[in-house]
Amino acid sequence: MRINALTSAANSLLKKIRSLQERNARHKAGLFLIEGEKILLEALARSIKIEAVVLDTNFFERGISQVLEDALADVDNFPEGINLTPANLFKDLITTTTSCGLVAVAQARTSSLEWLMAKIGRDGKGAATVVVLDAVQDPGNLGSIIRSALAFDAAAIILGQGTVDPYNPKVVRAAMGALFDLPVVVDADLVETLKMLKGAGFAVCSLNPEATTSLTACPAKPWPGKLALLLGNEGAGLSAEAEALADLDLKIEISAQIESLNVSIAAAIVLFHLANVAKPSLKQD
Repeated sequence: MRINALTSAANSLLKKIRSLQERNARHKAGLFLIEGEKILLEALARSIKIEAVVLDTNFFERGISQVLEDALADVDNFPEGINLTPANLFKDLITTTTSCGLVAVAQARTSSLEWLMAKIGRDGKGAATVVVLDAVQDPGNLGSIIRSALAFDAAAIILGQGTVDPYNPKVVRAAMGALFDLPVVVDADLVETLKMLKGAGFAVCSLNPEATTSLTACPAKPWPGKLALLLGNEGAGLSAEAEALADLDLKIEISAQIESLNVSIAAAIVLFHLANVAKPSLKQD
């Protein structure tokens, strides 16, 4: 394995990695950061293109795993190579408080709404669920929602304007590789997106703690085959414009001692219900 030594903070690759901690730089370059061995291996297994890998010298000298060594063996797969840099420089390349050992520069992969609609049509999914987010801002929440969406067989995630960047390093970590398996549409105009989904036969279901109908009280049979699950901002909830386009307004029944659920927990509950209670009845019809 050919390895380059990077010993100056002014090195162009190290400067690029530091810049990619910012959303604007990621969008302009079409690149994002992967922190840690596990997520890098997940990305490689899903054919995410990796431009460069930088390892903390201490991490490398302690001995890397055989799996990682094998993954890095073909250095020609990485245009900017495999690189080592000392701990005092590596700490500025990552967003975690403790060293994860390596950081990689990867090419971002996003989808257009038109491509997604065509794909769902080609796949012939009569019970497709897409998750639509209205200005969800916490990276941990978005990462967890992406994981739940994949776990419960959602077809895609659509991120309205104002939602946190899916390639924010904290989102990438929280998604634990699920980001690489699920189509993601970013910076969508929410009103136009919901209208397009409705025109394609999707019913829009909003989750709203003020709704009069409970998720579990809603019988299985009326659940539509194509469903857009609409979730709002952590504090402000759904915008009035998005809420006005909902066909079905539901709430999750919770104890009176609790004001509300975290949006990622709420998403997981509804997606589980759709996958295991509502949609199975549709598949049997």
